[in-house]
Amino acid sequence: MTQSVAHEAIILRARPYGESDKIVTFLTDVAGKLTGIAKGAKNSRRRFPNCLDPLARVCMHYRPRPGPGLVFLERSDLRRPATAYCDPHRLAYGQYLAELVDVLTEEAQGVPEFFHLLDEALDLLVAGPATAPFLRAFEMQLLQKAGYGPQLGECSRCRKPLVHATEAVLDFAQSSALCTSCAPHPSNRNLFPIRGATLKLLQDFKHLPLRHAQTQQFDATTLTETALALSGLLAPHLRRPLRSLAVLRQFPSA
Repeated sequence: MTQSVAHEAIILRARPYGESDKIVTFLTDVAGKLTGIAKGAKNSRRRFPNCLDPLARVCMHYRPRPGPGLVFLERSDLRRPATAYCDPHRLAYGQYLAELVDVLTEEAQGVPEFFHLLDEALDLLVAGPATAPFLRAFEMQLLQKAGYGPQLGECSRCRKPLVHATEAVLDFAQSSALCTSCAPHPSNRNLFPIRGATLKLLQDFKHLPLRHAQTQQFDATTLTETALALSGLLAPHLRRPLRSLAVLRQFPSA
């Protein structure tokens, strides 16, 4: 029998299975994203006390499989309950962050940075405001950690530096930027003209601590353009539409 292990984890999603079991997908700090079966979870207050709700932070005790397949969940210890997201605004943000990580990560991809980024973001959501700059910084930094970070420092064709450009064009398909001289006709749906201020903010969000993005004030026009830019940069890497977006878009600040 495989030896049991225990890892810090965040519940990404869970669904009923049969009369009393649950199938749970969770992100760990060591083994990456895993999916397991929790036998009798619907009726067990001792082994899984309020621990399998999406966004809950737990210590998950489970038995790994030697190959692909569901791990066996033995019990979990609650670290931060899903009820910590005490209002619909925070809950919608949290659900979006978790679903975005879920869609951009593969099973058993042991990259601790994914866990730490999501864990930090959820901690900040519990303690502070849910703001659009916070979302944008998270999106950019998740793209970076997933290996999809856009190359924005210079034109991808002529290599002209864009640091002082007053305008540029994003190429969503290539995850890069073009100077206006090199950009083809803007009717191409993969191209998105942006102002220099937006290009700079996108660059800043690669490294700006989430706690600073959460509370800083930014120009509204630049922030709106940044949201559209990041939506286009994320789109090629999403395997399916995000269900949480429908709820998130009900909040004007997102």
